[in-house]
Amino acid sequence: MKRVMVLAFTAWLAGCAVVGERQPNRYFLLEPQPAAARPQGAEIAPAPTTAASFYDTQEIVFSRSPGTRGYYQFSHWTERPQRVIHDELAARYRPGEARYILATHVVEMYHDAAAVPGASRITVTAQLIERAHRTPVARRTFTRGAPAPSDDAAGAVAGFNAAAGSVLDDIVEWADREVAARSAR
Repeated sequence: MKRVMVLAFTAWLAGCAVVGERQPNRYFLLEPQPAAARPQGAEIAPAPTTAASFYDTQEIVFSRSPGTRGYYQFSHWTERPQRVIHDELAARYRPGEARYILATHVVEMYHDAAAVPGASRITVTAQLIERAHRTPVARRTFTRGAPAPSDDAAGAVAGFNAAAGSVLDDIVEWADREVAARSAR
């Protein structure tokens, strides 16, 4: 009986063993490539960026067919993308008593890999809020995509860096125009 138990335990343990080598986890930095990091006036203060629940993670998202999303298994962000987006926006505005709050929300951010090598896509909604009365004064959704140089997470990250930089440039340009138009009134 003891021999049967030892054989059963050994068989169970062998079944739990991983066959082959496991791919190591890789961590990527989101480094948006803005056209020009220029400090703006103190009229605008970016609020922390939020994200839709599926994208509120350090996982890198991909899609192989329309209407589907998944996470890369061994590739991750070092920081949640919305944190990086907020930090990049904050770096573009001087700290001070701002008249407007810039609220941003990552709607989606994924590697569209339906066609090889695919493209990295990001959609962010921005809202300008008048600080004194907490009144929304303008809202707009920005979508950008950039080609992924390869059909893997590393290629997706290269595309995300370009697409996120373009989205940030679009948001800053839009917010500055909105504030200037309101100041001219």
